[in-house]
Amino acid sequence: MAATPIECPGNTEAPGGSSQLSNYSDVGVEDRPVKLLVLDVEGTLFRTEVRLPGTSLDSTIWQGIAHALGPEAVREEVETHRHWEKGGYGSYLEWMKDTISIHIRHGLSYDLFHHLISSAQYNPGVVETLSQIDRTAYELLLISGGFRELAVRAQRDLKIPHAFAACEYLFGNNGSLEAYNLLPCDFEGKIDFIQLMLREYGLSSKDWVFVGDGSNDVPIARNAPISVGYRAHPDLKKVVMYAIDDFYELVDILKLSCDAQDG
Repeated sequence: MAATPIECPGNTEAPGGSSQLSNYSDVGVEDRPVKLLVLDVEGTLFRTEVRLPGTSLDSTIWQGIAHALGPEAVREEVETHRHWEKGGYGSYLEWMKDTISIHIRHGLSYDLFHHLISSAQYNPGVVETLSQIDRTAYELLLISGGFRELAVRAQRDLKIPHAFAACEYLFGNNGSLEAYNLLPCDFEGKIDFIQLMLREYGLSSKDWVFVGDGSNDVPIARNAPISVGYRAHPDLKKVVMYAIDDFYELVDILKLSCDAQDG
């Protein structure tokens, strides 16, 4: 497929309205991005190749860790999924803390963790499609309920300036997991980080496009002015504006978004 840059017309008027702020007041209006392109990470950019027995979601890293740590770690993580389904966790943060305790208990090491990060495979067409986007028109933002380390890998590979991810692991000199950093960055929590970035760029609540894949993306898709489900979970497919199975199809959707902006 020929690389045709996806371009939008530059902004020609200063943003107005109460939902648009002026953090970019010292920058020429024409230098502002027209929209944010908000991308989920696991399942959207990267393949999800692990689903633990009896669970309903595929995963790149979370379940991959349990699978690599062995049968007892798998059993314990599956129990966390059952607890979640019964409403046993008050928040996503609580689920992460419970799951992290499994990783610590079963000896997750720096080497194993980073092997899983480096082994993750991009979905077909992701690298090629994102390389075509006019970065003066779209500011790319990663938002993930997964690991910061995987998001950082995508940032390096794809030259993406912004990323929020729910979990970051801190390993000691001996390679053992000693601490972690958590953000409420999944389900409804993703929306808060998008609003932050819209404010920082002086954009309105209509100036973003979201691409995701999982049922956890339903809240954000319902709030997005343009939402795209890539190989979407059935629950997500019900609420997105566009459902695609080929990542290249995002090119045409972004072109339509540009045309609407121009109109």
